[in-house]
Amino acid sequence: MRHATAAEAAGSDALRPLSEQGRQEAREAAEALRQRESRPSIVLTSPRLRARETAEIVATVLGVPVETREGLNCGATAAAYLDALRPDEGRDVLVVAHNPEISAFASALGRQGIAFRPSTVCCFDLSDESTTLEWIRHPGP
Repeated sequence: MRHATAAEAAGSDALRPLSEQGRQEAREAAEALRQRESRPSIVLTSPRLRARETAEIVATVLGVPVETREGLNCGATAAAYLDALRPDEGRDVLVVAHNPEISAFASALGRQGIAFRPSTVCCFDLSDESTTLEWIRHPGP
């Protein structure tokens, strides 16, 4: 999942909070996940404020814990994403991170171009034999 819409920069990029629109987008994405009965065991998030706030909203709706992972920060490589996910191998997780990194990571996993707008969320089925993009949800209009 890409973090929801953030407020305009007013200082440090790392401290940009969600806008009111972003908080609504995160709630809508969480409700969509709940309706799909997609309940991860944990939400992993970038340490940047807008990602943490998105993760906390989604996790609250789904009733799961949140954990911050430095490897999901802006500028992270696919290898860093994999390292950040490794401790949770075998579990259903939701990753909340940034563009263009989350798009690049998802595109590599799915072996197809996947574009993420704020609050876009997708689901992959990862097995030993293959990786399948199950679905993708973009926010409303």
